[in-house]
Amino acid sequence: MSDVTNPNSDPNSVQAQRSAISQADARGKLRQHLLSTRRHLSDTQILEYSSAICNSLLPMIESVENLAGYIALGNEVRVDSVLSIARQRLCKTYVPIVQSDHQMVFAQIDHDTALVTNKFGILEPDLEKTESISPNSLDAVLVPLVGFDEQCQRMGMGGGFYDRAFSENKDSPVGLKKPLLIGVAYDIQQTASVLQDWWDVPLDIIVTETRILRRHR
Repeated sequence: MSDVTNPNSDPNSVQAQRSAISQADARGKLRQHLLSTRRHLSDTQILEYSSAICNSLLPMIESVENLAGYIALGNEVRVDSVLSIARQRLCKTYVPIVQSDHQMVFAQIDHDTALVTNKFGILEPDLEKTESISPNSLDAVLVPLVGFDEQCQRMGMGGGFYDRAFSENKDSPVGLKKPLLIGVAYDIQQTASVLQDWWDVPLDIIVTETRILRRHR
C-alpha cells in the first residue's frame, strides 16, 4: 500500500468543495427566484418605479463629470432620463461594454450614438466609433442588479463583470478617490442576504422607488 496521501481525500478539502457547491447552488436558486419576481412587474409599474428612482438619483449626480449608466434589458430599472439630464449639465455619460477577455470598459454615449447588439443581446455603442474610459476614471456608476440586501451587497447575473471592474473599490483606503457605486433596483428585489462570495464588491448606495440605502463602513 502506498504511503502517499491523496490530497483529494483530505476531509477538510472535501468539505470545502461541498460547501462551495452548496453555496453556488443556493445563489443560483435565489437568483432565479428574484428574476422571476421581477418579471411579474407590469410595464406601468416599471415606468412608475423607474421615474421615482431617477428623481432620487438626480441630486446625487449634480457635481459628477463622468457618469456611467446602462441600457436597460428586460425589466431592469430605466435610467435613460438620468443620463439625458446629466448630459444637459455637460456631464459625459457612459455605458458598459464587456470585452472578449471578460473585462469591462465604459463607452461614451449620447443622443446620437449608434448602437449595435452584442452576444448577450444587449445594445451597446460601437467601440470603434466612440471614446471609452476605464472603470476607475468614472466618478459615479449606476449599477443594475438582480437582488440586494440591507448591507448594500449586490447579486448580479452571475458573470462577475462589475465585481472585476471595480475590485479596487473593495479594499481601497477610506478617503481615496474611487467611483461611487449606486445600485438601482425595485423594492421587490431586496432579500435577507444575497449570499455574497469573497470577491463580491458591495455598493455604496442603493436606490429603490421608496428608499435610499447607504452602506455603513
